[in-house]
Amino acid sequence: MDYCGPRGIELDSFLRWSPRSQDAALEWASYEARRCRGCGTHPDEWAENRYAYHAHLSDQCPGCLAAHRIQERFKDGLEPGVTVQLPQIPATACPRCGPAR
Repeated sequence: MDYCGPRGIELDSFLRWSPRSQDAALEWASYEARRCRGCGTHPDEWAENRYAYHAHLSDQCPGCLAAHRIQERFKDGLEPGVTVQLPQIPATACPRCGPAR
């Protein structure tokens, strides 16, 4: 289900795939699971060529900026288990942030 669920593929449908196709899908998912969640690179890419990537600054992301601003309000850090979320609605419409609060 790690392969099927996120892609909306019904398990019964996946099980009707040929064994070769199933193996290829699971092998690809296993390979991709080894990617760094921070930078997105894969260890094999570095093993093949240690100069495969270079680093530079990105454009400023408005979502990351908003998350950073709220995190700055908590100089001692957030409580364990609390994360910054970016709901896709205006703050005035948010049940947790809006004027009704």
